[in-house]
Amino acid sequence: MRNVLKLLFSVIFLGAVAAAGAADLKLEATLVWGTNDDTGGPDCKPVDAQLAAKLHGMFKWKNYFEITNKTAALPLNKSRSLTMSDRCTLEVRNLGASRIEVKCIGRGKQVHQGAYTLDPPAWLVLGGDATNNTAWFIGLRSTGPSKVITKN
Repeated sequence: MRNVLKLLFSVIFLGAVAAAGAADLKLEATLVWGTNDDTGGPDCKPVDAQLAAKLHGMFKWKNYFEITNKTAALPLNKSRSLTMSDRCTLEVRNLGASRIEVKCIGRGKQVHQGAYTLDPPAWLVLGGDATNNTAWFIGLRSTGPSKVITKN
């Protein structure tokens, strides 16, 4: 009987640990500069191929350069602050079920707020105008497993 109780406790404990870990959201955030210039500067590199394809399909710029790339693990119902540049900070909250709330702060002022569902490996793109006919973008994606949709 004692062994059965130990086994039952172990199964319940491991299940709780697995469920708690499953609620964490692994997030990748990329600050991107869109331009028609051929170079992005000494610290810039071309963006991820999937993100570039999405940007080219939505926007007019010839080139998209990665300024910053950050990753973070977000526990359920918790927020993280990601400093993307000296001018841009993201406040991201894990709402559960692959949903996030994002606040984008530019130069100390909130420039965007919204709630979104992330479905890996798809990119979510936020953006705005910059100077000299250029633009900035934030690419966000979950780096965890894709959702599995089944029909009953």
